[in-house]
Amino acid sequence: MRSGGRVPDRCDDWTTLQKSLDLAKHDYDRQPELHPSDQICELLILGEDHRFFSHPGFDPFALIRAAWRTCVCGRREGGSTIAMQLVRTLTGRCDMTISRKTREIVLAVRLTQYGLRQDLPRLYLWVAYYGWGMNNFRQACHRLGIDPASQDLYSAAQLVARIKYPQPRVVSSHRLHKIDQRSRYLVERYNRAQRLRGSIQGTCNETF
Repeated sequence: MRSGGRVPDRCDDWTTLQKSLDLAKHDYDRQPELHPSDQICELLILGEDHRFFSHPGFDPFALIRAAWRTCVCGRREGGSTIAMQLVRTLTGRCDMTISRKTREIVLAVRLTQYGLRQDLPRLYLWVAYYGWGMNNFRQACHRLGIDPASQDLYSAAQLVARIKYPQPRVVSSHRLHKIDQRSRYLVERYNRAQRLRGSIQGTCNETF
């Protein structure tokens, strides 16, 4: 991303991110009846960032594990936190470079310190990409026929699963199988959390 013929510095990045974040929050605040439920947010945390309540915006353990499995095991794996994924979505920067990843981490830490930690899951769900014709939470709920306020655990898991496995315009049986597998995995983790602690935060911090 360039502005006036120069590469933006970190201050520019933060200012740009704040503007995008404010727009997303404004859109979110205008439609309270469509907000993601607590259950959907908990599924997101358990599936995408289970140390969400304890790290500063990036998870060094997840990043090291992802680097090891990608470089040594030859199996590509992401290590991004919810804050990092939100930064990537709002900035639109997905280039596979160390400098982009470094800035993403810096911005994610600042975003978390900004006092938004509890809002991050809902905001990310609100702007996340779920597949073709599902460029945000509202579109995904509409296309999949999911009520945001519903307590149907499997339906909620089906929605969150598409963050990891976005649904293409022409979906194959293989992709649907991957989505179903991911959904069942999320449901299992959610039920385990309920059994062990009755608290997603307590379970994340103590058992995963």
